[in-house]
Amino acid sequence: MFSTLGSWSEGIHNFLMESAQSTVEPWYLSYEERRRLAKEPRIIHQLQLEDEWKQTCLEGVWAVMRRFARPINDFRVSEACFHEYLSYIGISNEYLRCRIADLFLSGNSDINCLVVCKVLYMGLTDENTSSGFLEHCYRCLPSNLTSSNVEYLSVKKACEAQRSIKDKKFATELRAQQLEGVLSYMDGAGCTELDLDTFKTLFFDPNRCIWAGTFIKCIYEAGAKYFGKPYGVLPAIPLRWLSAIEPLPFDRNAVYDADSILLRNTEVSGKEISAIKKSRKKIPKHAKEGK
Repeated sequence: MFSTLGSWSEGIHNFLMESAQSTVEPWYLSYEERRRLAKEPRIIHQLQLEDEWKQTCLEGVWAVMRRFARPINDFRVSEACFHEYLSYIGISNEYLRCRIADLFLSGNSDINCLVVCKVLYMGLTDENTSSGFLEHCYRCLPSNLTSSNVEYLSVKKACEAQRSIKDKKFATELRAQQLEGVLSYMDGAGCTELDLDTFKTLFFDPNRCIWAGTFIKCIYEAGAKYFGKPYGVLPAIPLRWLSAIEPLPFDRNAVYDADSILLRNTEVSGKEISAIKKSRKKIPKHAKEGK
């Protein structure tokens, strides 16, 4: 027993220290932190589906899409909402937006954003389309007219011009981050040009997955080109995967933890949309002190 508990003075000291420590109630945490602590099977299942994109070239893409695809709707959006999302990321051409939306419309006239991500990921990784997708992304960067490689000075000039734009739309910020990511790599590597093969390696680097997401506009453009009518066709998504993303029902009579009902009310009210964009809430002093 002594080896387990230690001396009396040591044991009581440890007991008092542990008693003084208090955990922070979930309602003082951010929306996403609260979801991670939830014990409701529906939420746990949703998080497992979202985590598929972590450490992949679509992690940043999904993070932006989540501003529109809500958990309460099982990540499904209306066609109008999807058009709003496409405009938000910089696809201003209505004809192109319609072509892209038509690729993903379901029989219920809505769009499952999990399926959208799966299709884009397959387009980026399948041997039949990967080169076309990645080359389209690469060609959107400033290049040397002689070698056709991405050139440092051209990228730097374009980046400065992008940062000088006063109208800070999200698409403008995406483009700036895209160019800054290229400059950061070239500065670190000490090179003045970036070739296509190196770009492909960087694109799938887990440490640069958020940067890869800044090419989302180009990825959708490539999707419309390779998957759209009349010659394109969507990749065949495995039936096992489609079955796995089927949502679990919400049981209003089941309370799985202290935050379960409050979390659901947050989603029903739509407050989680703004919460996603905010940093962690300030925790009241009494909560920190356990008073």
